[in-house]
Amino acid sequence: MMKITIPGNLLPLAEAFAKEKIEAYVVGGLVRNALLNLPPSDIDVCSRLTPQEIVEVMPRYGIRVIEKAAEMGTVELHFDGVIVEHTTFRREAYAQGGEHRPNMVAFGESLTDDAWRRDFSVNALYASLATGEVSDPTGGIPDLEQHIIRTTSADPDDIMRSDALRVLRLVRFACELGFAIEEDTWQAAKRNAPKLSNIAAERRRQEFVKILLTDARYPALGRDELRSPLRGLRLLDELDVWDVLVPEFNLARGMEQRPDHHRYDVLEHSFRVAAAAPATEKMRLAGLLHDVGKPDCKRETGKQYAHDQYGERISKRVLGDLRFPTKTITEVSQLVEGHMYDIQHMAKQDTLRVRFATWGRERTMEQILLREADIRGCGYDVDYVAEDWRALYETMLADGTPFSERELAISGQQLMEASGLPEGKALGELKKGLFLHCVKHPKDNNLTRLVQLAKKK
Repeated sequence: MMKITIPGNLLPLAEAFAKEKIEAYVVGGLVRNALLNLPPSDIDVCSRLTPQEIVEVMPRYGIRVIEKAAEMGTVELHFDGVIVEHTTFRREAYAQGGEHRPNMVAFGESLTDDAWRRDFSVNALYASLATGEVSDPTGGIPDLEQHIIRTTSADPDDIMRSDALRVLRLVRFACELGFAIEEDTWQAAKRNAPKLSNIAAERRRQEFVKILLTDARYPALGRDELRSPLRGLRLLDELDVWDVLVPEFNLARGMEQRPDHHRYDVLEHSFRVAAAAPATEKMRLAGLLHDVGKPDCKRETGKQYAHDQYGERISKRVLGDLRFPTKTITEVSQLVEGHMYDIQHMAKQDTLRVRFATWGRERTMEQILLREADIRGCGYDVDYVAEDWRALYETMLADGTPFSERELAISGQQLMEASGLPEGKALGELKKGLFLHCVKHPKDNNLTRLVQLAKKK
């Protein structure tokens, strides 16, 4: 019998179930990852106890119960700083539209019934909370050994049709683990992908971001063709799901670019830039959307010039439709809007200094990283602009260039005394002028010199 080691922090929960003489199991990602020697995933536990019974039993053992979705059989268990999700064995049924939430739930007594409601065989593995012995009702262990993602059911369409979010989860798991996708499972995903329109935007967003960050999920595995956001984006394209994620990508597919600048069409280039960007949500989104304005710009103006301005507006809408937080929408769209700045490499150094200082340290570094990813995604080795930007930015950091008016070495009171101006618009303009002066001449950012400049101005 195959076994895993149950994490030591689950001992209080294991003892509670043992004293109640109830067989409980850890299930899903924790078991899968233990068998693959990967870091633990979320801790999910299941048993025949209903939410009401859990509420009655667990407080006896100092375990706090928080109702999460009791009608679905799910509660949270809190103890010793650990949070565990407990779900009652259940069977479920879904409407035909592919919505994420089942319209029928029936609690059961058997983990076997519970297993067949789950999405993929590698996620339907159970381990006794008491002994660590693994149960495999749906054949997940052979699939782990063969590195294959396959649905639990012999009818993959039933799994995908029941909950269309599984279409995105399929791509995510395949790319996180570096697994192949079983052919019938893949074909069922393609047939049921249109049902993603029935899934809440927040759910689609969560899975989409995880696909963009698949190579960061298990860094110890490294990155290759199977474990890459580039593979994930190409799989999404094959599934034809852009209408519910980034509709403009349907227009970007096959859209040619200047061959002396780009080896790839707009869509493939966007995928490659996203994959080349640092593995953060903001940078991957900015890389993916940086050229999203090209189709509309070309259609309306006949050229791709100013596609960055189109892209800023479109990225705001795309991210808004997927219910991203306002901060993310703002920062990503700013990066998209700024990615073409000084693309001809003609800006003077003082002009760049002012632009970088106006952007601030964080955004300047992110624009540099986006520029570098954009160049790598073109397929040609031309990175001189990014190198010059990075060199200037590092010089600005080293020479003490202020990146905001707050970093001037003079207070508001001192500035009023030096200039004789009261608080108001004129004083604000003076302070801004001193800031721009010190951006270009950082050695002047000292109180003595600023007082002199203030009196002179």
